[in-house]
Amino acid sequence: MNGTDLKRLWKTGRPSFGAWISLADPAVAAIMANAGFDWVYIDYEHNPFNPETLRNILLTLRDRGTVGIVRVRVVDEAIVKQVLDWGAEGILFPMIRTAAEAQRAVAACRYPPAGVRGFNPREASNFFKDLDSYLATANDRIVAILQVELAEAVTNLDSILQVPGIDGIMIGPADLSYSLGVPLQRDHPRMQSAINTTIQKTRAAGIPVGMTWDDSDAGYFEYLARGLVFISPYADTDFLSAAAADWLRRMRAAPPSARGNP
Repeated sequence: MNGTDLKRLWKTGRPSFGAWISLADPAVAAIMANAGFDWVYIDYEHNPFNPETLRNILLTLRDRGTVGIVRVRVVDEAIVKQVLDWGAEGILFPMIRTAAEAQRAVAACRYPPAGVRGFNPREASNFFKDLDSYLATANDRIVAILQVELAEAVTNLDSILQVPGIDGIMIGPADLSYSLGVPLQRDHPRMQSAINTTIQKTRAAGIPVGMTWDDSDAGYFEYLARGLVFISPYADTDFLSAAAADWLRRMRAAPPSARGNP
C-alpha cells in the first residue's frame, strides 16, 4: 500500500486503523507493520529520532507495504522535504491554527507548480530506479494531514477546510483539551462540542477525519459511528506495556496448582 491506496481507502468511508511508532528501532517498525496496520504515524515531533534512524524506519515500512506517515515538529519546508525524500508517504502537521498555516503545510508536500517541495527523492524513488513513476504520482500520493488540536483551529475550521489538497484532518484530543481549559477531560461538554464540530464540518467538506483515542473498544465503535474514518489508538510502547502487564497479571493470578506448585 502507498499513499494513493490509503487515500482511496479513506474515501470509501470504511474504518482504517493505524498506530504510533515512538521507539527509534527499525525492528519495532517491522513488528508493527507485520501486525497488519494499514498505516503508522512516526512521531518525529516528540521522540528522539535521528535522520538516519527515521530513514531506515521508512524503508522498513515500505518493504512491508505499510504507509509511513511522519508527524513533523513544525510546518517547515526543509524538514518536510527531507522526510519525503527519505520515503515518507505522508506528513502529519501538528498545531495547525489558520488557513494560511494549512496552505503552507500542503504546499510543502507538493512539487511545483502545485507546491514548493524541493527535488531529490532518493529513497522515495528507490534510489532513482523508479524515478519516472514516482514523479508521475508524487503530488497525488503524498498524504497531507492536519491536526486540529487547538481551540483556534476549531474556530478557524471553515477557512482551513477550504484549502485545496488537504487529505485528512486528525483530531488531537489531549492538546485540544488543554487548549479548551479542561486538561485531559475528554468527556467534558466543551471537548465533545469541539470534537463534534470538527467531525461534522470535516465530513461535510468531503475530507476524511480521524482521531487518536486510547479508549475501550466500545469507545472506538462509538466514534466510528460518529463519522471517524481512521483511528490510531496506541503507540508501540503502549502495546508492549499492555501485553507485558497482562501476562504478568494472569501468571500471578493463577492458582498454585496451575503454576506447577505442589
